Amino acid sequence: MSRYANISNAQIIQEELNALSLDDACNYFKDYLHVFQIDLPLAVSCINRLLEKNSHALPTDARVLLEEMIKSAAQLANFDPDILQLADKFGLLPGADIVTKVLEATHVEPELFGQLRQTSMKYQGETIRSACRSVLCQHPMAIRYADLLLGLDLLEGRSPDESLQTLNCPKVLRPLWTKRLFDHFSTMGNDDAAWPLWKDIEAHVSDPFSFSRIAEMYRRAGQWDEAISYYEKALALAPLQYPYKLRLESLQSPFTPDPSLLERLKVCIYLYSWNKADVLGETLESLAACQIGSARISVLLNGCTDHSRQVVEQARNQFPHNTFEIIELPVNIGAPAARNWLLSQPSTHESDYVAFLDDDIYLQPDWLAHMLTVAESDPTIGNVGCKVVFPGKYKLLQYLYRHVAIANEETIRISKPIPAMQYDIGLYDVIRETRAVMGCQHLLRVASLKDAPWYDIRYSPTQIDDTDHDLQLCLAGWKVMYCGTVTCEHRQNSGTSMRRQIGLASQGNIVGNDTKFTFKWLEHYESLRNLGAQS
Repeated sequence: MSRYANISNAQIIQEELNALSLDDACNYFKDYLHVFQIDLPLAVSCINRLLEKNSHALPTDARVLLEEMIKSAAQLANFDPDILQLADKFGLLPGADIVTKVLEATHVEPELFGQLRQTSMKYQGETIRSACRSVLCQHPMAIRYADLLLGLDLLEGRSPDESLQTLNCPKVLRPLWTKRLFDHFSTMGNDDAAWPLWKDIEAHVSDPFSFSRIAEMYRRAGQWDEAISYYEKALALAPLQYPYKLRLESLQSPFTPDPSLLERLKVCIYLYSWNKADVLGETLESLAACQIGSARISVLLNGCTDHSRQVVEQARNQFPHNTFEIIELPVNIGAPAARNWLLSQPSTHESDYVAFLDDDIYLQPDWLAHMLTVAESDPTIGNVGCKVVFPGKYKLLQYLYRHVAIANEETIRISKPIPAMQYDIGLYDVIRETRAVMGCQHLLRVASLKDAPWYDIRYSPTQIDDTDHDLQLCLAGWKVMYCGTVTCEHRQNSGTSMRRQIGLASQGNIVGNDTKFTFKWLEHYESLRNLGAQS
């Protein structure tokens, strides 16, 4: 395994923040709170950066931000004594001192625990699981190991490990452990398991994270007034976390797509594929079940040597009311060039919109009406993307949207596409402007292509070409929109993600393209900085 596989997002963020001025670091954190619900790695990174100075010497807005991050970290990590001690020091969490004493009294094998905390859950999950099980078997009150194991279960989308049934939780910590279990189930969207736990802790919960989860549980149960009430409580407790405001507004005024646009507008749907015949067939089957009106469909076979041609020919019969075209190239020209080939077709400029779909996705049946409705709401919208999740019973977020996180004369960094370890419970079912969306399913206004006609082939065979193209649009004055009412299930056979284990060759391509991206955009860093995240 290369060294890149062992570098966590938190480490990367921390290194970048350490190179920023205090003002720039604060702006980084404010931008994050504007786009995502805060997560533990981000909160810890912020705390570490802001505590480099004496907290009493911090400007008022930086100290407010620091206290928000400490309080959030303590609410997200109920069993981390270091964070709890810090919260207690700042007077932000009553009773934290008692919890800390119990945690210290029940902790065992601290050296092993420290090693496990530094181990990658993504790459060495079974090692962590085995070690935690072994310790809990010998020390049933080892709550910190139980907490670590439950965190691994969350990443893998599992119910709590069977060994946790033998946990002998100290009496004073039982309400916190019940809340921890509630957060686990409600975060994944396992409402059947979460509801009984909520009844046990309802009177004692006062943090915005749990309120957002129970709000979505009420929403899924059809009790919208209760959902709105809990988002109001979450926003009152955490006014800096803008996603609560957006979600509250979306519940108060639900978005309604206009299906008549399917017939009133001309749309081309473009797919390209390389040697994924069976997966491509499933994607086309999913598309055939969608409401797409008379949209034209073009499938580019990018140097395929498998039976893709046969699969696509068979799929043609599933689209009796659509023009269906197959373009077959003799060699694989890579993703950016494949997009350009499709955009160069005469059908592109005979249309109002072009939709690009990856060959390994499952589609929401009414996706096109949603995305067209967003695009038609403003003539300056150049691109509309959607929410992207992993397959599975419980949908882990894979990609939402991005902005320019850092832009100075030394480096360009695009923000993370998702907060750490959050599932699709509904919090991001909103419509909002952003700076980049994922290329696996998005809708381009053809008129915008005059300002960004091509995808940059320097990023071949793939990676970051879609982000680069969105930034071209933004700098030309076009808006990029996120349509969270559409969910794309992406099997992620290409690209990077929290769950995908990346080979050395793929890592090399990612690192190389990040370098190309940085040096391409460095001369435009001031323009990128002016884009900001807060639209």
